Amino acid sequence: MQFLASTVEDGFVPGPGLSVAQTVFTYVVIPVALFSVIALLSWIASAPKEEKKQSSVSSIN
Repeated sequence: MQFLASTVEDGFVPGPGLSVAQTVFTYVVIPVALFSVIALLSWIASAPKEEKKQSSVSSIN
C-alpha cells in the first residue's frame, strides 16, 4: 500500500473512477461509432455513380 501512496504527486487528488459501463462506452462504443461514420462517409463519397444516358444534343455519333 505504501508503494501506491508514494507514486501520487504532492497536491494531486484523483477523481472518482469510471464504472465498467462508462469505460466500455468511452473506449469501445465511441471509437467504433466514429470509425463507422467515417467509413460510411468515405464509401458514399467514392461509391460508383450511375451512368447518365448521353443526350443526342450533347454527343456526336
